[in-house]
Amino acid sequence: MSGGQTFNQRVTIPVIVIIVTVVGLFLIGYKLWKYNPTDAPITGSSAAPSWSPSAPSGIVSAAPTADAAGRLPVFVYNGTTTPGLAKKVSEGLNNKNWVIKGLDNWSGQPLTKNTIFYPDGGKSSAEELAKQVGAVVLPTTPDMLQDALSLVVFK
Repeated sequence: MSGGQTFNQRVTIPVIVIIVTVVGLFLIGYKLWKYNPTDAPITGSSAAPSWSPSAPSGIVSAAPTADAAGRLPVFVYNGTTTPGLAKKVSEGLNNKNWVIKGLDNWSGQPLTKNTIFYPDGGKSSAEELAKQVGAVVLPTTPDMLQDALSLVVFK
């Protein structure tokens, strides 16, 4: 025996520490593996919300470009805390031949129903989309996307 240590001191305690460490690392790895930032719920902010979000980073707003059917592409925002809602809605729209420009969580003023913001020249596309998703239609503000419809979904 080395230094008068008991069996617990030499074996049991280190084994328990190793097991707890492995389980903790597994749980952290599993959470990271399953994490999808587009499905992350929207969290409240202590800052006062603005009326509308800026164009998502990496997206340059330009003149609207319509698809073959004459409709503008759609950027879908999740306006709820339900993970994956924007993705689910965008898949349904894609199946109806809408071009999906992107997905994000809504960071503007809280809304209570599906809302479509349209740029200049996009009102007819917005009204067509509104009939399909049951939404109200409003013009965009200057700090919003100007080359696509912005759909904020709640159901």
